[in-house]
This record gives sequence, C-alpha cells and structure tokens, in this order.
Amino acid sequence: MNRNFRPTARLRYDGDAATLAGLRGQALRELAVMDRENVFDLPVCSRVLRLPGGETIVCGRTGSLDRVDIVAPRHKSSRAGERPPLRPRPEKEGDFFAIPDCLARYEGMTSLQNAVTDGDLAGWSLGLGNDVTVIAPSQAGLAMPEGLPQAGIARDPGVFALPGGAASGLLFGRDHIPDNAPFSVSCLMRLREPLEYDYTYDDRDVLNPFRAYFLQSGDGSEYTWDCPGSISPVLGFCSPHLHPGWTETVTYPWSPWNTDFTRQTEELAGAKRAATACPDAPLLTGDAYRDAAGHAYPYPHGFILGLQAAGLFVYNGNRLLGARLSNFESQFGFAPALTDPLEYGLWHHVAMTHDTDGTVRVYVAREDDAAASVWTGNQPLCAMDDACASQASGVNAWTLHNGRTGATIGAYRMNPVMDVALPRFFHYALSADQAYLLQLEALTGLFVADDQELGQAAAAGLTPIIIPKEAS
Repeated sequence: MNRNFRPTARLRYDGDAATLAGLRGQALRELAVMDRENVFDLPVCSRVLRLPGGETIVCGRTGSLDRVDIVAPRHKSSRAGERPPLRPRPEKEGDFFAIPDCLARYEGMTSLQNAVTDGDLAGWSLGLGNDVTVIAPSQAGLAMPEGLPQAGIARDPGVFALPGGAASGLLFGRDHIPDNAPFSVSCLMRLREPLEYDYTYDDRDVLNPFRAYFLQSGDGSEYTWDCPGSISPVLGFCSPHLHPGWTETVTYPWSPWNTDFTRQTEELAGAKRAATACPDAPLLTGDAYRDAAGHAYPYPHGFILGLQAAGLFVYNGNRLLGARLSNFESQFGFAPALTDPLEYGLWHHVAMTHDTDGTVRVYVAREDDAAASVWTGNQPLCAMDDACASQASGVNAWTLHNGRTGATIGAYRMNPVMDVALPRFFHYALSADQAYLLQLEALTGLFVADDQELGQAAAAGLTPIIIPKEAS
C-alpha cells in the first residue's frame, strides 16, 4: 500500500478530552514511529506508550485504518464512544480473520465439549440445567455462522435458552477465569425478563433475613450497595462473602427461635445488622414476625452480607456489571464497570476484559446498531476463595450457614431468564479491535478462527489476518 495515500489517522480520547488533547502531538509522533518500524507494511500492527502520569497512547493499524487512542486512567465507571471500525470482510479471496489464544468456545448444538481442542482448557464440557434447551441460531433470529468451507471448517453453534428457576443455567470448569491474572469473556445474550432480587426463604416460609449485596467502600469503614442488588453471572462466578470483622447477636423468625426473640439468640460472624433497606425491599414485620410472647422481630431490615464476584453479570434488573472482587473488607476504593440498561428481547454482543493494570472494560453492541459502547472501571487482580467451584451462566443459588454452628440460616436464588450463545474465554485482556471482531462474528456470522483452525486453514493455502493482542 502506498503510505503517502493512507487515510487520516483517527484519534480518540478516553477520559477528559480537554486534558488529553495536549498529548495529541506526542501521539502523532508515536504513530509515525510505528509507521517507520513497520518496514514490511504489515496490514495489522500496533505500538503502546505508557506515560508517567498514567496516560496511555495506543497506536494501531488495521488494514487501511490508522487509529490513536489517548487514554487516561479511570477509577469510576464511564461510557466512551463507539469502537473503531474494522472491515466486516477480508479484502482478498482466501484471507480470513483470526484471534490468538482463545482457550474455550462452546457451541452446544451437537456437543457440549469445548470446541477449542488445544490449550489449557481443552477437554472441558458444559454442565446444563435440566430445563435448559439448545436451539438453532435461525430459530433465535441470529445470523447463521459461515465457517470456512475452503479449509473444511464448519461451525454448528446453538443458543442456550435459560428459563430461570432451579433447573436453569450453564456451569463451566473453575479454571475458565484465572486467579490473579488478566482474562476476558465474550458472548451473545438476550435478556427476556428483569432479574429480581430473591427475598424469600422458601424452606422456612418467611422472608430471608440475610441479604447478600455487591458491597463497595471508599475507605473500608462505610459500605454502600446498589438497589435492589440483584446479581447473577452471564459468564463468571459470585457467592456470599463474610466480613471477618463483623459479629452480630442474632435471632431467627422461625422455630424454635420465635418462642421468645429476646432469649433465643446466638452469635453470627460475618454479617452486619442493616439499619435501612432498599426502597422496595420487604420488611420482616407483621404478625408472621412476632414471637410467642408477642415481641416483634427485632431486625426488620435484616442483615447485610457481602459478595465475592469475578466475571460478567446481569445486575439490578437489566444492566451488566464487569467485576472481580474477592475480599470487599480490604479491597476498597475500587469501582466495577456498570453499563446502561439493556433492552429486553434484543440480542447484544458483550465482551468483558480485566487487564493487568486493573482496568475493567465491558463492550456492548446491540443487534440493530453497528456501533458499540464501552464502560470502564477498576478492580483488583485477586483470587477467589474455595467456595468458587464453577464459573457459570445464569446461576446464582446459595444456601447460607452459620459458620460457628453449621446450621442453615437462609437461602436465595437469582437465576435470570435469558438466552446465551457463543461463550468464549481468554486468559488475557482483549484489545478493542479483537472485541469488535468478535462482535462481527456473533452478529453477522463472520468466521473468526481460533488457533487450531488457523493452522488448518493456513495448511489449505489460506492467509490469516491476525488481530493481535495489545502490546504490554
């Protein structure tokens, strides 16, 4: 390609544009350096410069498009503009797109096994709830996957229909999201109903006095949570987490404790009495919450528990949350990535990344709009505890126990009614271009090769266009 006739580079500011505009000159110089270093005029290349103040200049080339992102560090969730466009099809016959190091991709139509046959997650299989069904993309209004017939590669993905309730959801192996390391997940999803907070404790026929929330704090002394507080994985894991410094004297609104609330008590570690509740949260009041002596239940707002969470979640009805937090009592001052509400019944492609510097990004694209938006946050690289047995989609169901006595003291279930397709897992943070390419795969049927498919296609004489990782 004649370098003198390249289109003008596209500049994007992620952060305060007025502040970052002062770096424009330096950014263009870095672009020129990338151009000089690209002695073979490769169609895909990149260069990254990290500045002492935390700003990052990312130069990239994809085909005929040069772009420069000037990014400031963020500590609160925010929305940025649409992604830089890639051409939706390769320019030349025989070319195909590829993304390196995808470790798991699940199709589900004919097999529940990981379709990526090489790598650390090869051989894993999905676990399906008994009420989950798998339907063809055409039945769900999705583009049929193209595969790569020139290389004998076909795709047969299905759509996992998750009905909510006890027999819903998908389970993945524990290693799909690594501890203390960057990762990414992506999928198609269609939310059918709002995710509601489960206030009931069915086994006791009362409201649950213990309520788990994604707790946040700036200093470790005061904690806040978003209302109503519902949360369930799209691709990830969450479970209740007890604060090691919290201890409460409690009683329970069921037998034998409700013979006399003032005398029937015990110590509970890890929870905190709530002084207030979310506006729509039902209170533990009324005749059902009086003991035999006529005393009202002394904790009408219940008790608060924290959560550990890693991955991408449906949150508070119809929003998405990108988070990794294991010990909320010590990991304070962080903010997850939180999106705007999703429209029900509409397919969205979502990619969530967690980078080595703690930056979380959630890329979201609607089926009826080629543009995509990204929400950012900052979370610690951390390990989940032993309660983290499986990563999941659409499964958040737990039984709570008093850690001192082992007695069952509560249970809840928050399983969304949604459809999921093309789940993918990576053990690095996807670049913006990689996230956009996966969007094209999901919403237009574009073939995007994994590593073993790349080798098969190259052996058939086809030419890969590899969309690279961000330089670190």
